[in-house]
Amino acid sequence: MNLEEVKQFLEQQKETPEVKSYLNELSVLSEDKVKQFLDTDGGKKVLQPRLDQHFTKGLETWKTNNLDKLVDQKVKELNPTKNPLEIQVERLEKTLKMKEIKEKALEKAHQDGLPIQLIDFFLDEDSEKTETNLDNFKSVFDQHLQSKTKERLKEGGIDPKGSPQPSKTFTMEQIRNMSPEEYKANQEAVDQFLSL
Repeated sequence: MNLEEVKQFLEQQKETPEVKSYLNELSVLSEDKVKQFLDTDGGKKVLQPRLDQHFTKGLETWKTNNLDKLVDQKVKELNPTKNPLEIQVERLEKTLKMKEIKEKALEKAHQDGLPIQLIDFFLDEDSEKTETNLDNFKSVFDQHLQSKTKERLKEGGIDPKGSPQPSKTFTMEQIRNMSPEEYKANQEAVDQFLSL
């Protein structure tokens, strides 16, 4: 008898109690058969969705029971709660520190000849940064002041680069005692003095 004949016999006799009993024995799953099946690609396709479903349900349950507590605990670690007195002390310390920084900045601005009305714009969290800000402002302020001064001098007819000789000034008595040659040599300066 070959396999085809056995299949035919079992198909024909499937309603008989002996064949039913035998077929049930063959179809009983053993642990080894299940493991072998689960190791195959077909078994993994059957098992993976069920595992994912159970994992997701377990994760959701864990989140519901534990996640809020863990988040609250971590928030407290990162931002410990402070009582109102501690908060007030911190504010006062910060205010005092800023006053000290402002006093130093005002002193520096006064020494450097900077307008003290603008000090608040240059204050920073520490003295070094504030001093750097003031130094930068002084540099820009001086350059601006110098350029404006040159513009004004040019408008008034004075060369800001300067002449090689300083302008001469005379008193009225010196002008009266001048010889005609001295007067000619200094005529421009004398005329300018007399026009005032």
